[in-house]
Amino acid sequence: MANRFFGVFQIQSQEQKQIVLMLCTGFFMGVFIATYQVTADSLFLNRLGDQLDKAFLIAGIMGIITTALFSTAQSLIKFTTLALGSVGLILMFTLSSYWLLHFGDEVYQDYFVFALYCMTGPITAVLLLSFWGIFGRLFNFRQSKRIIGWIDTGQLIAAIIATLIVIPFTTALVQETSNYLLLCAISIAVVSVLMIIISNSFTISKNHPREFGASVRKESSLTKIFGDQYIVLLSVFLLVSMIMFVFSQYSFQRLVTEQYPDERDLTNFNSFFIGAVYGISLFMQTFWNQRIISNYGLKISLFILPIVMIIFSLGSIAMGSYFGIEKSIAPTGFIYFFLFVSLSRLFNWTLRESLETPVFKLFFIPLDSRLRFNIQSKVEGLVNESA
Repeated sequence: MANRFFGVFQIQSQEQKQIVLMLCTGFFMGVFIATYQVTADSLFLNRLGDQLDKAFLIAGIMGIITTALFSTAQSLIKFTTLALGSVGLILMFTLSSYWLLHFGDEVYQDYFVFALYCMTGPITAVLLLSFWGIFGRLFNFRQSKRIIGWIDTGQLIAAIIATLIVIPFTTALVQETSNYLLLCAISIAVVSVLMIIISNSFTISKNHPREFGASVRKESSLTKIFGDQYIVLLSVFLLVSMIMFVFSQYSFQRLVTEQYPDERDLTNFNSFFIGAVYGISLFMQTFWNQRIISNYGLKISLFILPIVMIIFSLGSIAMGSYFGIEKSIAPTGFIYFFLFVSLSRLFNWTLRESLETPVFKLFFIPLDSRLRFNIQSKVEGLVNESA
């Protein structure tokens, strides 16, 4: 059965162990990211929903600092050491958050929840940079081109299981949302073990900073890369896309706190919503992405998300203007408005993750192979979080 699976994708026998380990790493990383996001969002929106604007600002600043440190560290230590260290710190932060929320001083509970929410973006960014960084160093260009479209399938499947099965069906067993942090801790611990196995079992190219040389570090400095018009255009595109994503998230989460004031109801809704995002993303990646890219090209593929967002944004404005947006005054109008904002958020997140991001990564391929890893981490890290 396993041999037939690998045969379908034309995977060589010597690659099978690498593929399996990366799929497993993605699986447990997916469990962590999805469960952590549901937990952090639900706790924060239920207790501190009125501080959403402040949280977005702090999260952005933390994201810039975190990704800047990650990008700088690549020039100083081995990438595998950096990835393992990052995962270790995330594990410590998760366990500390659980302990503080359950045994810490209640006076500081809100601060712990605030920090948990603000670290969602930075943690996700670092984990994805680590995963794709190891992937790019583990496989050569020909291998990457063949398997990049489905190597994160494990991550999507895990996220779907966690959000559509585990969290909703453990409502009676898990009374407090914060208890899901233990599941996060277990999954990220498994990720660290798998990364250790990968780093010790295979040759990781471009792993040590010495392999790049001083000239490469100089050519991939921020001042140098942002002097290139091609890199600037990529950065501007990513910046606009991320700003649109953040506005969609902000408006959606503002309304969610009104619609679901109960913490457990909010947790279940967030879980189903995020599960729907990952489910549609998996469907898109499996059945539609390749067709869209093959038939219409990369340029048209990048236009799909903006067109969909314009349609739903106009629909949200029309519904809000006609039926009203205040739940206390026009409850039916609020439901219609909430529905359109939710659909806008759903398709924005889904199309960005399943279509725009994979297509966007392809635009880094023409870059000098010596510089590509450093440039990509700076653009996808710093620019993404700056939005």
